[in-house]
Amino acid sequence: MRRVVGHDGALSSPLLSLGSAGQAGGGFGAAGIAGMGFLKRTIRPRDVPGSPTTGYIPGIFTVVNSDGTGKLIINSATTGGNIVIYDIQNWDDFSDPANSVVSYAPMSPGSSYRITMASDGSHIAFFGSSPCRIYGLSTPWDLTTAVQLSIPSVRYACVSPDGAFLLRILTVGSSPYVTTLEKWNVATPWDFSGIDVDAPDQSQHLPDLWNDGGHGLFMPRQDLISTANRTQNSGYGGQTYRFASPGDITTLEYMGQMQLPDSSGQIAFAPGRVLNAYAGREYLYELM
Repeated sequence: MRRVVGHDGALSSPLLSLGSAGQAGGGFGAAGIAGMGFLKRTIRPRDVPGSPTTGYIPGIFTVVNSDGTGKLIINSATTGGNIVIYDIQNWDDFSDPANSVVSYAPMSPGSSYRITMASDGSHIAFFGSSPCRIYGLSTPWDLTTAVQLSIPSVRYACVSPDGAFLLRILTVGSSPYVTTLEKWNVATPWDFSGIDVDAPDQSQHLPDLWNDGGHGLFMPRQDLISTANRTQNSGYGGQTYRFASPGDITTLEYMGQMQLPDSSGQIAFAPGRVLNAYAGREYLYELM
């Protein structure tokens, strides 16, 4: 394990608006979610100066500052592979010396996991088709200080970026699928040790949010949920919903489907762009 010194720790993270996420060729443009997904270029996080070895990247998450700089967090697919936190000053050129590695540790739970991280760097969560794992970092942004926290076994689930609730997607049958979204709230963010997995606080049928492929769901931002799956016609897509009322799954609004290269990856937003991790690749896709 290694900690790279020299970062300032605290980082503010205002969420990108739907409008700003769509500027400069990324995020939600005039066509909305359905207008996204065209490949602009590929990006290698290991091009960041000082980056450790990374393998296939199934999970990514971003925490963005008001000035457009921010953190990129990636998960290596190999069990015991590196989780890496990058400080990105220049999203257009990862090899820019202004970019750096904040910390990394060989703590990846494997290829079936996506990730999310607290905006203050205090917690990180891994989730997907395998049970959720949550870690607390005694030193913000320093992965070498991560300690695993207690949580009941919950699969096909994700933790919200603010750690206030847990979502689980349950899909049965074949096309047309029957999908139920379940939600557990917690009084103390990131502490899910006391939840009853058989008694969610909310449950809602969502006909478009399928779990085809069994990779679960994720939240690229606090106001969005998405799951990648095979479309009814051809190819893969990210079925995406937005909360009309924060955290209330009964108010979710369907935003459409992004075109993605695979059903097992994860998307993250950065200024003017959308990043897509694909479990079978050592690089990221930047989508238009």
